[in-house]
Amino acid sequence: MNSTFQPSLLNDPFGDPGLLVERENSSDVFLFDLGDLSGIPSKLLLKASHVFISHTHIDHFIGFDRLLRVSFGQGKTIHLFGPENITANVAGKLAGFTWNLVELYDESLTIAVTEVHEDRLIKTQFRAIDKFQPSEEQSLPFQDGLLVDEKDFTVRTAILEHRVPCLGYALEEKPKAHIDKEQLESLDAVAGPWLNELKSAALENKADDFLLHAPTIKNDTRNLKEIPFGLLKNKLVTVSAGYKIVYVTDTLFSEANNKRIVGLANGADLFFCESPFIAEETDRARERRHLTTEQAGTLARTAGVKRLQIFHFSRRHVGHAQRFYREAESAFGQPILPSKSLFSKKKRPQRSQDVCS
Repeated sequence: MNSTFQPSLLNDPFGDPGLLVERENSSDVFLFDLGDLSGIPSKLLLKASHVFISHTHIDHFIGFDRLLRVSFGQGKTIHLFGPENITANVAGKLAGFTWNLVELYDESLTIAVTEVHEDRLIKTQFRAIDKFQPSEEQSLPFQDGLLVDEKDFTVRTAILEHRVPCLGYALEEKPKAHIDKEQLESLDAVAGPWLNELKSAALENKADDFLLHAPTIKNDTRNLKEIPFGLLKNKLVTVSAGYKIVYVTDTLFSEANNKRIVGLANGADLFFCESPFIAEETDRARERRHLTTEQAGTLARTAGVKRLQIFHFSRRHVGHAQRFYREAESAFGQPILPSKSLFSKKKRPQRSQDVCS
């Protein structure tokens, strides 16, 4: 399926977890988690419009400072979403700097934070011009996991358990209508802006007797003809589902979590799922509130996803990545491609203690 989404892991599968999604014909970039961002070009970070944080353990949030540094003074708004306490986490980060010179900048920066609770969303603004003091806090209803509802895409979330609330995310294109222009001639119709109205009618499921005004030409005579939507729909329109990407990390394999993960990932075209531990480390995974390779594959198979990409491998197993893929592939029942990042450095620098070991 063709998609406007172009996803890549932020790091190799043994590095800090995270996902970057570019969009064709758009200046927007979506970031899922803010771990090690050292390999991401600043020109891409400057495009970040939406940031979706699973939770704020250090390997998922240490990159906030770099994003802040790159974005400051650019006159933009970053929409940042996260679990309970994300507002306090962002406020704490911002409070770590001195902002007495912000009035010297012509362009400000706004960070619009949305904190996800089971029954509500709490929204708070942090503006550079106000020295990043929190303002405009409001509480909104939260239904069906819906966080973002734009013209051509949505983002939904599920609250998972990792000893702290941890969010999984589903980014999905809205359905698309396609016009078979070769069939226009059979209706004597002429291509033009009216086809956009036809697409909208198809996506809105208009009644078959809804009339559209279509320009026609017959025997060199031009007319504007009323044609029922039902006829046009059957002759000209095909509606296809949008591409769906799901990102799940740092969570426990349990009945409650599994139900939410499968619901979020149901039918996904591409499922990014953590698997820090190999199959024989089930007890360790349970203790650390993480998934094994086998559990990731099982969740993907149960959710009926088309492609699975695993990541966030424990560095206890550096040099044995193929075992991760084999085990997950066996449980999934379909081939799994090795997880790569467009931004991985050729030589991995010395890292601190693996958070999930």
